[in-house]
Amino acid sequence: MLFEVLKEGLFWAALGRPSEVMPFLRGKLLGNGLSEGSKRQLEWLLDELQSFYERVACCGRVEERHLRALKSFHRDIVSVLETEKA
Repeated sequence: MLFEVLKEGLFWAALGRPSEVMPFLRGKLLGNGLSEGSKRQLEWLLDELQSFYERVACCGRVEERHLRALKSFHRDIVSVLETEKA
């Protein structure tokens, strides 16, 4: 599900609305009672993701390289969340 939300954000970004999905992501991911360290890591990743979406908005289209970058964001976010569970 997370990857689908990230991908939807990518398409919103390509349509020139890069911040449409960020409030949802921030609320959903940061409101889970994370430790302070994990929360800081996740906030940084989400800030980077928002910057990425803004760069995609400048292109006005989704390219293969954007999907590869999005998979990297997904891996990093999942990694932080899994570390929290361990």
